[in-house]
Amino acid sequence: MDYKKAFYSKLEDCYLGVKIKDFHQGNIAKSGFSNLLKIKEQYFAHIKAYLDSQIEGEPQSHDIYNKLFTFFDSYLNESGTPFFNDTPAYKNIYAKVYSNSKDTSLFYKTQNLYYVKSDTLYQSLTLSDEQSYEVVFDASEYKQNADNTKNKIIFKFAGVESINGEINDEGKAQILIKVSNQKDLFPNLNNVFKQNSNEFSEEFLRDLKQNTILKDSKIKINEEELKKIFRSYKKQSEIDFFIHKNATAFLKEQFDLWMFGYLYKESAIQEWNPEIIAHLQRIKNIAYEVIKLIGDFENELKAVWLKPKFAKKVEYVFSIDKLNPNLIDSIINDKGFKSQIKEWQELNLVDEDFNKEDLLSNDKYRYLPLDTKHFTKETKYKILSSFEDLESLLNGELIKADNFQALNSLMPKYQGKVDLIYIDPPYNTGSDGFIYADNFNHASWLSMINNRLELSKELLNDKGSMFISIDDKEQARLKLVCDEVFGEENFVSNVIWRKRAGGGNDSRHIANEQEYLCFYAKNAETLITNGIARPSVAKYKQDDKGYYTEKPLNDTALQDSVGLHYDIKLPNGKTLNGNEHQWKMSESTFLARLERNEIIFKSNDKVYYKHYIDINSNLIPASIWYDLVLNADATQEIKSLFKDKAFDTPKPEKLLKRILEIASKDSSIVLDFFAGSGTTLAVAQKLGRKWLGVEMGEHFYNVIIPRLKKVIAGFQSGISKECDYQGGGAFRYYELESYEEALSHCEYVLECKEPQKVENKNNYKGKDYAKAESILDYRKSRKLIDRLNKGESVCLDMHTEYRQDFDIFHSMANLMGWKIKRLFLDSKGIESCEFDNGEILNLDSIDLAKYPKLKNLIWWE
Repeated sequence: MDYKKAFYSKLEDCYLGVKIKDFHQGNIAKSGFSNLLKIKEQYFAHIKAYLDSQIEGEPQSHDIYNKLFTFFDSYLNESGTPFFNDTPAYKNIYAKVYSNSKDTSLFYKTQNLYYVKSDTLYQSLTLSDEQSYEVVFDASEYKQNADNTKNKIIFKFAGVESINGEINDEGKAQILIKVSNQKDLFPNLNNVFKQNSNEFSEEFLRDLKQNTILKDSKIKINEEELKKIFRSYKKQSEIDFFIHKNATAFLKEQFDLWMFGYLYKESAIQEWNPEIIAHLQRIKNIAYEVIKLIGDFENELKAVWLKPKFAKKVEYVFSIDKLNPNLIDSIINDKGFKSQIKEWQELNLVDEDFNKEDLLSNDKYRYLPLDTKHFTKETKYKILSSFEDLESLLNGELIKADNFQALNSLMPKYQGKVDLIYIDPPYNTGSDGFIYADNFNHASWLSMINNRLELSKELLNDKGSMFISIDDKEQARLKLVCDEVFGEENFVSNVIWRKRAGGGNDSRHIANEQEYLCFYAKNAETLITNGIARPSVAKYKQDDKGYYTEKPLNDTALQDSVGLHYDIKLPNGKTLNGNEHQWKMSESTFLARLERNEIIFKSNDKVYYKHYIDINSNLIPASIWYDLVLNADATQEIKSLFKDKAFDTPKPEKLLKRILEIASKDSSIVLDFFAGSGTTLAVAQKLGRKWLGVEMGEHFYNVIIPRLKKVIAGFQSGISKECDYQGGGAFRYYELESYEEALSHCEYVLECKEPQKVENKNNYKGKDYAKAESILDYRKSRKLIDRLNKGESVCLDMHTEYRQDFDIFHSMANLMGWKIKRLFLDSKGIESCEFDNGEILNLDSIDLAKYPKLKNLIWWE
């Protein structure tokens, strides 16, 4: 085996990996991940140059490459992230699982990684059944998303061509397929698959059957063979993106263990001598340098991943009653007011006859939600500057972002301030939007959840708690990872709630009706919860002493208790033998209660006593909830808000109402970082809680924001009537710069000198190639930092093309932990902000020297 070739091939797979075809020709739009692949290609050349300088010409170079390949083959995946990637049992890979502090510990292969996302980077490719036809997949129009959302692949049938322009003797032909993730592309071409299905569409099968070229060449298409080709294409570049938390330490530890195993278990070395020892030390030195190079690059990616992200496209929504009446003329005369009216009409909040005068004259419009996105800068800032304390007015904050990035960026502002977190993450069912490489189904999911739980725990205050919705697919593993993050002692309950009546079509053996709420406290010793309100008093009976329920006097407990066995004479003359009965109270207590008319004798010779209820007290919630509405009702709630079913798996508002009533109170801060359709936020608004919501999908704009606007408008749905919610409120919504966006503006800046020309090239030690101090630059920020380090005054220019959508004031509020008190235009018309600590900034005076934390936004240590 040529180990040099194998080792370089392994590295090339890791650093070029799913190399996008013709990237340099520009037929694939630049995205963060495609730019990362280009950078990795350059860095691979850097590593190879170092290795060549170190190993070429060595007397035992073959053995060095042998050892390097044998070790690194187990730890590098196709995206270059080091972890337990290819570790069959026979390799005796070591993993630290146990410690003296725990008798058991959860271990999974991706445990020490940040889960970035799973994605599919499609390239143009031709596949064949090696018989009569080829399938040409044209992915030139496929574009990676910039907002971290998953890519749903769309195949369109573009016709059939004969190979080389004519049908050859073998009758070969090419079936042309357009590959995209934009449903509006190629509107005249038929879909290959049925919607949300792996079955071919009738139109596609008909087109194949009627195609002249296929018929003339007598090519018969076998559906199963064709499906196999499509499956092969879809799998050809699926990839998990991870970043190791400490790649260098991990690989060094693993190399030392591997070397130990090689020397003392598998080595054929029989005699030790200085030459052998020197050779092994040489292998270790080279391996450590390679580990450093890999670790340095991984650290750069980790820094981009962990850096706080800029806020952008910040807008505000206010109900009309929150606005200063003196602003109404400016609002209705703004050119954007027409688009605001159109939005209200689309939300069915006003009819087609509505005009701007109605806003002034009709009180029924007092809760209409006004969105600042519709208005000119001057009108927008008139509205915003009219509030003396903007932050205190807001009911909530909605963020479009990868939830890890959101939690990380919000940390300075909300650490220790959140009272309740509820999340409804993907259940890892295979059809819920969580995509993963086949080999790491559960491990990928656990990394994704663990990364986010670790951050979110820090946002909770000491009295706070977290509820996580889950089903049987991952419930057991979720419990284990929550034990790791929160501590077993902070587990409160695994609540079961009935999600549907009957098991549906997925129940072969037992009808599955339940889901779970995994309930943990930040600190069980200081956790505060509330009971749930009692049902209507109509459920209870009443006498002159109050409300009561009837409870049987007979104690069915198995344990025999002294003093609870006595005869009871019934009004009908019968006697209940005390030897055959055990009662719940002593005889003296029974006689006293009998005298007070608190004992009830039934006609069936049963005896009951009155259990009095304080109807103003709350009930301690049970761990099984079967009295709430079902998921089907939640779907109806969404349909009442939108004409069509706008979201596939909403949770019912009554479920969230109970959770919020148990674990929060008025003005508590409630966080949901898998906001989905926005149920948590809608319920929090109706119950008077402050709320934070995070979601990254397009339903952020299509579902959540319209839903919250309807809630503020007082639209009656869900629990509105039950909690007498009429409307009114305000919230802020914005996006965060995504990891992909940050990557798309990174450039490869590592410069290394060419090997010096010496008489004996093999003596060159390649030190320049081993130094990787500055690999990436983010938006040319290093120049700013260099100037700052020289003592120069540097203002952050927010007018450049790539920063023009960024909102520096809100970015600073998140970064510094400040609250925005007032937003206004200064005397020169420049956007300005006053924070709650008295700081006043305008857009042209963002001094990096005065606010050194700003460096974290544009560069990292």
